[in-house]
Amino acid sequence: MIPDTKRPTSHSGLAKFGSPLVTSPEKQAEYGSLPNASSLSSKDHSPSMLGAIGVDPSTLVLSKKNTEMVMRPMVHTPTLTRVFSRVEPGSLRGSIFTLSSSAIGAGVLSLPLVMRNTGLILGGMLCITGAILALFSMNMLVDTAEVVLFARGMTGSRAITYSELVTQILGEKWGVALEVTLVVYCFGTIVGYLLVIGKAIGGLCDAMEIGLPSPGFPIILAAFLALPLALFRDISSLALSSMLAICAMIYVCMSITYRGLQAGSLDSIPTPTARIEADFCSSATIVFFAYNCHVNIFSIYSSLQYPLVSRMKKVTQRAVALELSLYLCVASSGYLLFHDETKGNILQNFPPSDLLITIGKGGIATALTASLPLCLHPARENFYSLINKCFSKAERRNNDNIKTPLLNGTPNSRLNTPSAASRQQKKGPALWFHVLVTLSMMFGALYLALNVPGVSIVFSFLGATACIIICYAMPIIMYISILEHRSILSSRCTVMIHKLFLWLLLAVLVIVGVISASSSAMQIAMLFRGEEVAT
Repeated sequence: MIPDTKRPTSHSGLAKFGSPLVTSPEKQAEYGSLPNASSLSSKDHSPSMLGAIGVDPSTLVLSKKNTEMVMRPMVHTPTLTRVFSRVEPGSLRGSIFTLSSSAIGAGVLSLPLVMRNTGLILGGMLCITGAILALFSMNMLVDTAEVVLFARGMTGSRAITYSELVTQILGEKWGVALEVTLVVYCFGTIVGYLLVIGKAIGGLCDAMEIGLPSPGFPIILAAFLALPLALFRDISSLALSSMLAICAMIYVCMSITYRGLQAGSLDSIPTPTARIEADFCSSATIVFFAYNCHVNIFSIYSSLQYPLVSRMKKVTQRAVALELSLYLCVASSGYLLFHDETKGNILQNFPPSDLLITIGKGGIATALTASLPLCLHPARENFYSLINKCFSKAERRNNDNIKTPLLNGTPNSRLNTPSAASRQQKKGPALWFHVLVTLSMMFGALYLALNVPGVSIVFSFLGATACIIICYAMPIIMYISILEHRSILSSRCTVMIHKLFLWLLLAVLVIVGVISASSSAMQIAMLFRGEEVAT
């Protein structure tokens, strides 16, 4: 019997959007026609889980749960086949590797410093806490995106970006704030990469007994080698460099872990093994920076073979578990090798005679130099977007319909309205302006890299500012905005407790970020005054 369309339903999607039954031809044309019940009567030949139990999907209310059951076929694959089969694009394993590789970068080289500052036990707990927070915030992003994607229906596009999600949920001003944050983050990453490249080339030259004109020469060389590639508008041909960078980082991490197992010692570890000192917040933000991969979630989500919430959460869980395992190995191994002598870039601790690490230094220097244009490109594109929004009246008129927050308007009309930025094909800037912006960003990053003494200062500052905004503040605020619509079956008291917990968590993270950013700013100010700064 077909249920009454006016009867309230327990599905959160229906409670918010009022989706009717998919029984009329008009609705089936909108959501896509479903197979007849006769074709689903056989368990062996059924194309979906519903058919396996003899249920006709056309008689079901279109809820998110039912949609998942229809979309995902029942495929029983042996475990060994899944583990050792070819990794296909959009597969679960491929998505896990892509997400984890976007987080594992140069920031891992500063994790042994976290152990030195906080002790072996507290440092390990800090890495685990960072993993839990990263997983929690990524799952909130997935749940928030699903509210928008579900409103588009089964036939709607599942492609969405972080910027589009923020703009549609919170409004245009929040989208601008996100773009500013992304410019700062990408620019700061270039500075950090230049510092790592400089130390890697310096160590390589020491191993080969090659003299350098000045300590900053490797940094200048890397910037000028990357500049011609950075001037290209289309950098799709440089996609291989990101794979080379992650391979080099994994090699170095495995080499450090091997050296730690080989020569690390627990005998002379300073006590206590857990301590909270003035640089605790800076250590915490270094960990936040190491887990930052939130911007890439949506491209991975939309490219999944079966883009379901449950599958995407499997990807985030396993990717974070992989990152945590690698980070604990590198952080503890580096600290057990050098104890209180551990530096902000662990590669600086290894002597030039260590061939295993020297090979890794050469790989990192080559791969990160090729990856510099990949960091500069999004910074430049977000900067162009900000210029267009500030000075183009036509762009502002097109964005008038999304300036108010999403949940204050009509849900269906607001969610199904794409942003003006996604509708309008933006015209590229003039060549002279493109060259000017590229040179300004590259030489600005070069100036900072030549004057900042340690990469840990850069990673700590980015973790305290951009990463807290991108990875925690915006996901929490967006999730709070949709919480009442996702928890209609929960009591009002439960929802209020959930909101209070999220606001308290955000407050704690902001306090940690402010303290860490202030500490990094003071170190930079001391540097420009000519005072000695510990790295």
